[in-house]
Amino acid sequence: MNHPATRHFILGAAGHVDHGKTALITALTGTNTDRLKEERDRGISIELGFAELDLGGGIQLGVVDMPGHEKFVKQMVSGAGGVDLAFLVIAADESVMPQTIEHLEILDSLGVRSGVVVVTKTDMVDEDFVEIVTEEARELVAGTFLEGKPIVPVSAVAGAGLEELKAALRAEAEALPVRAEEGAFRMPVDRVFTLPGAGVIVTGTCWSGAVQPGDQLQVEPGGMGVRVREVQVHGRRAGHGASGQRLALALHGVKKEDLERGFQVIAPGAAAVTRRLDVRVNLMPHYRGEIKNRQRLHVHHAGREVLGRIVLLDEQVLGGEAGPRTGLGQLHLEQELVPARGDRLVLRFYSPVTSIAGGVVLDPSPRPHKRFRDEVIEALKIMETGDPAELFRQRLQQAGLAGLPVSEALGMENDPVALRVGKRLYHRDLVADLAARIGKLVRDYAARFPLRMGIPKEEARRKCKFKAGANEWNVLCLALAEQAEWTVVGDRIGPSPEGPPLNAVQREALEQAAVELEAFGLQWPGLEAWAEQSAVFGRAAADPDLKDFTPQEVARWLVDHGHAVAVSNEYLVPVSARTALVEKLRSYFADHDEMSFKDFREISGLSRKLGIPLLEHLDQAGVTLRRQDVRVAGPQLETS
Repeated sequence: MNHPATRHFILGAAGHVDHGKTALITALTGTNTDRLKEERDRGISIELGFAELDLGGGIQLGVVDMPGHEKFVKQMVSGAGGVDLAFLVIAADESVMPQTIEHLEILDSLGVRSGVVVVTKTDMVDEDFVEIVTEEARELVAGTFLEGKPIVPVSAVAGAGLEELKAALRAEAEALPVRAEEGAFRMPVDRVFTLPGAGVIVTGTCWSGAVQPGDQLQVEPGGMGVRVREVQVHGRRAGHGASGQRLALALHGVKKEDLERGFQVIAPGAAAVTRRLDVRVNLMPHYRGEIKNRQRLHVHHAGREVLGRIVLLDEQVLGGEAGPRTGLGQLHLEQELVPARGDRLVLRFYSPVTSIAGGVVLDPSPRPHKRFRDEVIEALKIMETGDPAELFRQRLQQAGLAGLPVSEALGMENDPVALRVGKRLYHRDLVADLAARIGKLVRDYAARFPLRMGIPKEEARRKCKFKAGANEWNVLCLALAEQAEWTVVGDRIGPSPEGPPLNAVQREALEQAAVELEAFGLQWPGLEAWAEQSAVFGRAAADPDLKDFTPQEVARWLVDHGHAVAVSNEYLVPVSARTALVEKLRSYFADHDEMSFKDFREISGLSRKLGIPLLEHLDQAGVTLRRQDVRVAGPQLETS
C-alpha cells in the first residue's frame, strides 16, 4: 500500500495542436508520450500518452497527454475524464487557437477542479509578445475553472520556467482535497493489449475505490466477470491501486477482442448499464447555435462515444440568439453507457462534429419522460440541488410492493430504509407490514387446517394483493422469513418447518396412522377402505382434539412429513415400501435389460389396478423408463 503521505492526482495536458504539450511533458518527466511511430513521424499526438511526474512533498501526478488536433478531439475527451487538474498549453508564437478554446471548455464541462495555464515556446518570441499572449490567456479563462490560476511562461527547449511550473502544479495539487479510496471501484479503459504470460492488460485512470490482485470485478457493458491477476501503478507492480492513479490491470476471464476503449472495469453494481440518462445540459460559451428537441448528438462519457437523441424536458430549445444556455434533458442512446449519478459527459454536434455542451448525470437509469411534466422537472431538480435521498425514499414508497428496480435507485440502494431482495428494493416499513399480514394469514390457515404445512404461497400472494410476479413473491417471502414468525416450506408458508404445532393426543394419533400405513406396504386399500378399518378415524369421531382428522387431511400430513409418497391422488405408498421396491428393481436390472408388466407384477405382487399407476410414478421419477410395452433402467435408479 502507498505511504499515507503520498497523494496521487491525474494531470491532463490540453491545448491546440503543435503548441508544445508533448515536448513540455518530456522536459518535465523525461518520458516521450508519443509512443506510436506515426506520432513521432508527424510530430503530433494522435493517441493518449501517459507519463509520471513526481513533484516532491508526497505529490505524485499521472500525466495524460491529450491530442490537440481537431481530428482527434474524441481522444482528447477520452483522456479528460478522471482528470483532477490540468494545464492548458498556449504557444507564445500563435496565442489562442480554436482547439485551445474547445479543450478549455471540454475540461470545464467535465468538472476539472484546478490547474495552470502554460505559455510555451517563449524562446521563439520577445518578452512583450509573451505578455500579450499572457493577457489573452487571462481573458480566455475568465469564468472557467482556470480563472485566477497561475499563468507560467516556459520553454521546453531551453528549460526555462520548468521549476516554476512544477511549483505552481504542486501548490494547486496540495490545495485539492485528498483522493478518498472510498466507494466502489471504477476504472474506464483507455488501452487494451496482451502480454505473454500476463494475458489481457487494460489501462486507465481509477475514478473511485481501490483494487488489489484477486478481486472479482465486472467489465461493462457486457456483464463480463473477471478476476484481477496483477495490478501495476505507473508501470510498477503493486499490491494495491486506488483512486487518482494510473493503473494497469491483468485480467483473467476475458479476451482482448471482447474489450475496447470506453468500457469500464467496475465492482459489481458500481454503475448502471443504460441506454437512457437524465442530465443537466450546459451549453459551452463558444457555441452560438441551438440544441433542438430530438436532436441527434455524439455523447462522450468515460472514453466511450455513442450516438443518441436528446429530449428537452423543460425548454423548447437551448441556445440560439437569446435562448436559455442550460436545461434538463433525457438522452436516448443508440448504445449502452456505464454512468453513475454525478458523472460528467460532453455533447458534440452530429455533423459537423463540434463540441457544443457539457452534461451532468442526474439519474443514470430513468424511466422515459414526457416533456414539460412538473413532477419530472421537480424530481430532477431535487436530484440536482436538493436531497436525493428524500426523492429516493419517495420513489421507494410509491413503488409499493411492486418494488423499485435497483437500476432506478439513484445509487442509493444502501439507504437504511431500503431492503434489497434480488434485483429490487422495497421500503422496509411496507415489507414489515407485509410480513405481519402474511403472519396473520398463516395463523388463520393453521386454525382452519391444523394438519397442513401452511398456506399455499400463491394463495397468500393473491390475498396480499402482491402485484409483481410469482418469482418476485417467492424471493421476497424467503427474505422476509429470515426475521419473521413464519417460514417457507416448499410451496407453502407455515408457522414452522413441521407445520402447525400439535398436542400429545394429535401426535399419538398420527404416529398410529403412520403404523397403519406401513402395514399396507404396496397394497393400498384406498382412503375410504382405510377410514373404515382404521382405529385412528374411529377415535376421531369422538375426540374433540381429533375433529380435523379426516382421511384426506391425515394422508396429506403423512406425505408432507415424509412417511408416504403420493403415487396418485388415490394411492399412497409408505416410503419404506417404495425404498424396498426400488432395491428389488436394482437387483432385477442388474441381470436383465428390460422388464415387462408381468415381471413387475412378480417383483411387486401388484395387480394392474395398482401396478400401472405405480409404474407410471416410477417412470416420472426416472427410476424406470418406458419403451413401448417394457421398462428399462432409468437414470435415477441408483440414486432413488
